[in-house]
Amino acid sequence: MRRINITTNDNKRITKSFADKKEFIEYLESEFYYYVLAIEIANKVWNSNVAEKINYFWHTFSIQSKRRTGDKIINNTLLKDQLAMGGK
Repeated sequence: MRRINITTNDNKRITKSFADKKEFIEYLESEFYYYVLAIEIANKVWNSNVAEKINYFWHTFSIQSKRRTGDKIINNTLLKDQLAMGGK
């Protein structure tokens, strides 16, 4: 899980949460970039340190926080409980 700040050249900042890098790539592709460029940006941003700024064209990306997904709820059951039951 990553919380990523995205700042545009007019200083508007949004913060988005992504469960994994694939979700981040899909967001980049749909909002800003071609697929190949989205992968390049995602690789650099996803593996960067918290608060490190990565600039691409008219956007600045920075990780606000990194954390495990933790107690994610799926179908009204905690993910860790589903895994303990064999994924049912």
